[in-house]
Amino acid sequence: MDVTTLLTTLLTTLASGGGVAGFMQYKQNKKAKELENDKTASEQWRALYEEQTKTAQSLREKLHEARENLAKEKQQTLMCRFYVCEKLNCTDREPPHTEIMKEFKQYTEK
Repeated sequence: MDVTTLLTTLLTTLASGGGVAGFMQYKQNKKAKELENDKTASEQWRALYEEQTKTAQSLREKLHEARENLAKEKQQTLMCRFYVCEKLNCTDREPPHTEIMKEFKQYTEK
């Protein structure tokens, strides 16, 4: 076989459509695989986003609960400070605000 025969055979195959059809089929397969990869990547990102959203929501709930507990503890601390006696070295320890509390109770009972 000489060069002209090989060249003629190659050109005839390409011109008859076998080579062109094969090339077009290759492009379509390549495009289909790219679309499938894009779809898989999109699904993975969506799953990751949903997981992160759930995690963020649970962290927000925990933060809200912690803030509520802190507010309750601060309120209890303030109430305890309100009743603390200022006389430390005596036997007649009385809270400093008993008079205020008596007045408050009188107003609330009316």
